This record gives sequence, structure tokens and C-alpha cells, in this order.
Amino acid sequence: MKIVTEKINSEPNHSISKKDVKAIIEIIPDDWIGIAHIFSISSQLFENSNWDRPVIQNNTTFKILSRGIHRNEIIKELLIELAIRPTKTYPPKGHSLTKSQRKKLEELIMPYYNKLTE
Repeated sequence: MKIVTEKINSEPNHSISKKDVKAIIEIIPDDWIGIAHIFSISSQLFENSNWDRPVIQNNTTFKILSRGIHRNEIIKELLIELAIRPTKTYPPKGHSLTKSQRKKLEELIMPYYNKLTE
């Protein structure tokens, strides 16, 4: 498992750290990570991406666009992304989740989210 934080030269800063990602990895079920083995805390701003979510798994990498987004929101989004594959929740188009898919995933991740944000 590798956690990479890309360097940035301007505001806003990353809202999540390697320590946060390690804490998440420690409390989730082992099968939630699957084939992924890189967590990349990206220097890219979410608003400059074409994604509808700030955390996306792309093959073996979880790309985390945390700059300018509250830490707790990024933790929630990372947990949701981690839960997608083991629950066989397949977004119908690209990486976009339906409202019902997102609601089910949010319910599933809440115990982990509450532990991490207490």
C-alpha cells in the first residue's frame, strides 16, 4: 500500500493527510481496497476536474482531490468510493452515482465515518 501526497505551491492546502488515509485503511474491511494499492492525494483542484465526486478509483489508484474541501467531506467521499466495488454498486454512467446508490453507500459507511470524525 502506497500513499502519495502531491506537492502544491499555492492555497488551498490539502484537507486530508497520509495519517487520515492510514486511519481509514485501518478501520475498513480488508476487501474494500481490492486491487487498489495507491492512494494519491492530488494537487489538482476538484473544480478543475471533470468529475462529479472528489474521490475516484481508477484501476489501482484512489485519486483524492481534497484541496479546498472540508476534511470530513473528503473522508466521507473516500469511504463511499472504497465501498463501491465490494458492494457491487456500479455507476450507470462513468463515475456518476445515482441518488439511490449514493444513499445506500452513505448508510453503509456511516459507522466508519462516525469513528473517524469523533
